Amino acid sequence: MLAIDPAQFPRVGQMQYPNSLPLNDKEVVLTFDDGPILPHTNQILDILAAQCVKVTYFLVGEMARAFPATVRRIYEEGHTIGTHSEDHPTRFGELPVRKMRHEIDWGISDVGAALGDIRYLAPFFRIPGLARSDLVESELAARGLSVFSSDTVADDWHHRIGAKGVIAAAMKRLEARGKGILLLHDIHPRTVTALPGLLKELKDKGFHIVHVVPAPSYVIAMANKPKAQMLASALPSEVKTSENFDRNMQPRWPQAQATATPNDSALPIPDASAFEPDAVAGEDVAEVQWPAQPPPDVKTHAPSRKHKYARSSDKRKKHVAQAGKQQAGRSHGHGHGRARAGADGHHADATSRL
Repeated sequence: MLAIDPAQFPRVGQMQYPNSLPLNDKEVVLTFDDGPILPHTNQILDILAAQCVKVTYFLVGEMARAFPATVRRIYEEGHTIGTHSEDHPTRFGELPVRKMRHEIDWGISDVGAALGDIRYLAPFFRIPGLARSDLVESELAARGLSVFSSDTVADDWHHRIGAKGVIAAAMKRLEARGKGILLLHDIHPRTVTALPGLLKELKDKGFHIVHVVPAPSYVIAMANKPKAQMLASALPSEVKTSENFDRNMQPRWPQAQATATPNDSALPIPDASAFEPDAVAGEDVAEVQWPAQPPPDVKTHAPSRKHKYARSSDKRKKHVAQAGKQQAGRSHGHGHGRARAGADGHHADATSRL
């Protein structure tokens, strides 16, 4: 386990920043973006549990609201949970400040509500699409959040890549670097298929997977977390989070002193228009309870542009509806998400230097 102080590591990941996590040679940190989604998140959790591997998840608030039982499972199985905005808009660094704050704060609130207590969240944030800007980094620093970029990617977001390609890309880049943060997505079947082989390759090549947690308060909280007797999905009905949680509450993260100056090294803003979650058959969306619309004053200042996984997309509503039916029929409930956080900029620019 690697416990880091967010104040000392305000920004990590050499795809965009000068520094990364203080890892030794042959140490790897696995991170998963964009979930939860059914059945892929559950399948990944099963694989990780079988191998006794702990990872870091960056969850989207909207998806946490849709599948709180899966968020709860991630937490109960000891993984670190950071956040990844409310609904993963494109060109995050260019958003108006009011919309940007809405995305950061509501994402934290919704994931925290799914857990039932915001203190079990790690103060780690991954910017959607890695679309950094000085403004977004300033907003995150003001909240005491450590910005997690990545050191390398495995291209698992790309529609044309298969499981073997994901393993090959990840191993080639990690071996070239010798260590680092690896960005994956828990929303694709190809990632599920690739994960057992990837874990085996890492072990065979002498790599060790390191679990990252913030220190010290988070370590204490995790050590004293309640021992759940059953998963939330085993309850008679899904927990309702939107009715009893103050969405306008300002997250109270520890105050941090941001000592680093904004870095000019940045990836091009990814073009997410060509990427979307893998289709799941399903016709009936009537059972999906989409998150309530934000108050009028927020929406008035928020741009109408949204990621392709926006609620207005019937295709994606069908995806989540089908996943919801699968979760309702299981005794172990687990998750949903959206595909993007490694778009064209990750592949074309970042991987060319790795």
